[in-house]
Amino acid sequence: MNRIDRLFNILLLLQTRRHVQAIELARAFEISERTIYRDMAALMQMGIPIISLPGQGYELMEGFYLPPLVFTPDEASALFLGASMLAASGNYAEETQRAIEKITAALPLRQSQLARQRADIIRFVMPRGNFDLENPYLMQLQQAILDKRVVFIRYYGFNRQEVTEREVEPHFLTFGEGVWYFDGYCRLRQDQRAFRLDRVESLQVLNEVFAERRPEPDPEKPVIQVRVRCSQAVARWMGERQHYGFQMEEMQGEFVIMTYQVERLTEIKNWLMGWGIAIEVLAPYELRRQIREEALQLANLLT
Repeated sequence: MNRIDRLFNILLLLQTRRHVQAIELARAFEISERTIYRDMAALMQMGIPIISLPGQGYELMEGFYLPPLVFTPDEASALFLGASMLAASGNYAEETQRAIEKITAALPLRQSQLARQRADIIRFVMPRGNFDLENPYLMQLQQAILDKRVVFIRYYGFNRQEVTEREVEPHFLTFGEGVWYFDGYCRLRQDQRAFRLDRVESLQVLNEVFAERRPEPDPEKPVIQVRVRCSQAVARWMGERQHYGFQMEEMQGEFVIMTYQVERLTEIKNWLMGWGIAIEVLAPYELRRQIREEALQLANLLT
């Protein structure tokens, strides 16, 4: 990083944090403290109102702000691409277009042209149904998490094939593998749980406010190791839509051995069955047994 970029980034840190010590800046930019002192002196000579507080570090004088919307070409491109991806998902189309127009108006002409050129040659195909930011449950959960409010849900559990009623202290939302999840403390199970939003049959935000997030009792969750054998050709196709539990692959003669880690066999069983006879489950034995039983039931159904 050249000195001009470093000085600008030091200003950004000073604007976003109350106090910054020289040793913190030296570590962040991988330079010596003596260089930081010279940088601070240079910023002060430029008229930046930086205050040095003994024992506390540096801070900006109250009321001083950097001009808004100062972006590098790569940062501007990231904003344009992010806006394009959001619009492609079917969310906030009008708001996204207005945001792009405001960013374009604020950027220098050459910079906005470069950002648009990059964005125009990239297209996003997004799952409109699943990535719905205006889903009523999603919006209710966002507010419940911010307000630390307990939610009451009727939830369809895949493992037990039943609907249960639960009170949950929601903590955060996650989007992965085309599905929305929310994590929180389940009072029914008295443990941390992750819930798929598309399995929530009904949701109600209660008036009860919960305390700070409960500590997880054991961060080391037990895992099940699954080993699968397939040909090299099949391994290539599997890699293109790989299971999230994938850990590694190794060659064994003309075959490939793939290793996965999951918490429950139900997480991977149906995905493996989708590959049919192109793969063989080596371990664990219980997974082999479950797949064999289901295959026999399918054969009887089609006979």
